[in-house]
Amino acid sequence: MLKQFAVMALLAIPGVATAGDLLCPEVEAPPAPVCVSTPHGLAYADTGEEAHRAADALGDAAQHYMLHFGRAPVGTLILSTDLDPLVANDHARAHGLDYAQVWLPASAKRAMTERAMRQAGVDRAGITRALAGAAEREAVTLRHEVGHAMYAAMYWPDAAGASLQVRYGTPAPDWLDEAVAILMEPPEAQARHLESFIDAAKHRPQTIPGLTDFLQAEHPVRSAALARALSRGPRSGSGVQMVVADGGEFPGVDSFYGQSLLLALFLAETSGDPRILVPISAAIAGGATFDQWLASEGVAHGLPIDVPALQALWDGWLKSQVLQRGRGGKG
Repeated sequence: MLKQFAVMALLAIPGVATAGDLLCPEVEAPPAPVCVSTPHGLAYADTGEEAHRAADALGDAAQHYMLHFGRAPVGTLILSTDLDPLVANDHARAHGLDYAQVWLPASAKRAMTERAMRQAGVDRAGITRALAGAAEREAVTLRHEVGHAMYAAMYWPDAAGASLQVRYGTPAPDWLDEAVAILMEPPEAQARHLESFIDAAKHRPQTIPGLTDFLQAEHPVRSAALARALSRGPRSGSGVQMVVADGGEFPGVDSFYGQSLLLALFLAETSGDPRILVPISAAIAGGATFDQWLASEGVAHGLPIDVPALQALWDGWLKSQVLQRGRGGKG
């Protein structure tokens, strides 16, 4: 049921546009040796296989992003272990692209993961199990990271490519930033987030924050504990850091992604507007808070005027549409 729920939420959103064709620019020092052009941006990597993998992620993320926002920024995804993201951003802007996202090639990601796990004391069997299915997870991660980049480019273009962010991803509230990135993932990956949330909501309900707290919460991994763990883990020259930890080290991380996704789906369903994140994001990018947007625009969008009233609707929706459906995998 969870998988079907996620698919239905996606397919209910109409309207897909396409961008014009792009060409890989001829430059003396490209971000990576191989470039693949797509209607949605440029994909760079050290090998043709990796470049096509990046191109697929760009296309998939752009299609999903257009479903929810009407259009998708056009940028570049660069798989590199040593390219400075600021240099990548300069390259993107020099060629009229909206954003640049630097991530690791699959082989480098696998090597960093193995190194981090060895540092954490994981045995060989555990490492082998953890690395199984790595290619599938990496495809999801690429789409997720591109989602962050597109969202920043659309609403906070001056922050795109910055070396430091005030928030976890974009300057948006962390729940909203994560919701957008998760909406770029395939339904199967979204379902896993929902399952983690439902498990926490059923067995540890005291760990699920109410909307007043959740709307203002920082991402659970933004903590002193994570900073200490990251300082001990491997880091690529392009700035990607890695740490191995169990969920108990970062309370709430197992449910945060699912709650972020569900809140976005709840707002879309309750308002009747599958692109409700557009006016919300525009208002927040303009300096308003979510509470202020509700007070001024909530009624016009079929929503209450304040968070307490929204909480009541959320509680009922969560119970009837999510928690009861999740029992035994049946509707």
